[in-house]
Amino acid sequence: METGAVSKTTIIGHRAVTVFTVTCGLLVLFISIFHVNEKFLSPVAIYAMLSFIAQLMPVKLSQGTVFSVAFILDLVLLALYGVPAAIITRFVTTFASGFFAILLGKDESFGGIVKLSSQMALATGAAGVAYLAGLPPVAASVMASVVYFLVYTVFIAVEGMRHTGDSFYANWSSAIKTIGGNYFALAFLTYLLVYIISHSVMESQLFVLLLFFVPVMLVSHAFRLSLNIQQSYLKTVRTLAKAIEAKDPYMKGHSERVAELTLALAKEFSFSEKDLRKLEYVALLHDAGKIGVSDEILNKPGTLSYEEYETVKQHAVLGAEILHKIKFLSSKAPFVMHHHERYDGTGYPAGLKGENIPLVSRLLALADAYDAMTTDRPFRGARTPEQAVAEIEQLAGTQFDPNLIGKFKKVLYRRGEI
Repeated sequence: METGAVSKTTIIGHRAVTVFTVTCGLLVLFISIFHVNEKFLSPVAIYAMLSFIAQLMPVKLSQGTVFSVAFILDLVLLALYGVPAAIITRFVTTFASGFFAILLGKDESFGGIVKLSSQMALATGAAGVAYLAGLPPVAASVMASVVYFLVYTVFIAVEGMRHTGDSFYANWSSAIKTIGGNYFALAFLTYLLVYIISHSVMESQLFVLLLFFVPVMLVSHAFRLSLNIQQSYLKTVRTLAKAIEAKDPYMKGHSERVAELTLALAKEFSFSEKDLRKLEYVALLHDAGKIGVSDEILNKPGTLSYEEYETVKQHAVLGAEILHKIKFLSSKAPFVMHHHERYDGTGYPAGLKGENIPLVSRLLALADAYDAMTTDRPFRGARTPEQAVAEIEQLAGTQFDPNLIGKFKKVLYRRGEI
């Protein structure tokens, strides 16, 4: 999701963490400046240039921050030229690439650049401390890469709390699953690169570095393309959802809000990252079948007749048929089909009861009903979140799964809605 509901406490906490991070990052930078060996400045220049290039082509993550393969150069610099040189190089190149992005008209801020530069300096510094812990070379390299990854993903998770509204653990887990494979596959090669460069004559070191860096950038490009394809799918689905909502002015933003809340609920269970991604598509399209319902019925201010209600009920079946025709979502069509089933078996279209209703459908039912209750409709005004929750609790066991209510309230509390 783009930006979730975030409580004031979370915002204040994030600002405090930002100030602390930037302060520590700048302090580490200044300490490094006074301890760097000046004879390393010339050979480090090529690493700085490559790091700058790598950071101009980052992978944008769902947590609102970025990932680049520049970390490999950080780890190599730690081993070859020491911790101060690595910290200074990463801070300067991160700041320079961010400033260059601003000059190109990209949506970046000076404060955001300083914060990211500080985060990267701290991650590099933490890895440097691990590297200098006195372990054998291979073990030191492994330890440094692990510490770097943990600190890096912690920063990603903290950013995600502000950007998505999800918990720290949910964002951290997502970051680990998203970049972990690529990170450690490339980090594994770091020691090999360090060994080759340190055992090469000065004249061939540049060739070795470039020979290694080119395929690394190609891997990064492939990873970025993969995430871009996923994001393109999401943009397409969101566009379709908005087109459907255009039929009913009271439904504006409904699909986005339902998807956001459904995902937050699903993260309370053991859904895989892949399933969560598809669930977002499903939730955005849960009302796709309404495209087959006339505007007169959808926008009718009064009570629907029996025939009109029967027509509206068909939107669940029509929505499932639409998803069934989308290849990568076809297996998820039943979730849309049954999101209007009731826990006591009196819902539609199949009259499923209890846990025979798919879990995703039960989650969708809660999120859908809550959003419907808390927004204005042609026939009534919006209820407050507290009133909506009270009504949902009254309907637990009849319309809604009573076992989900506790987690539902927990999610709303964390989002600052109750």
